[in-house]
Amino acid sequence: LKEVQILTEMWRREYNTIRPHGSLGYRPPAPETFMPTVPEAAGLT
Repeated sequence: LKEVQILTEMWRREYNTIRPHGSLGYRPPAPETFMPTVPEAAGLT
């Protein structure tokens, strides 16, 4: 069961964030969000 859960989550993540969709101009529907790792880049200083 755990293996199926892992494989399903991998598929879901690829489908929703990587795989291009024709109806969206061949862009992924929810591209990964860029999170700055440097506090200055995030405006936290």
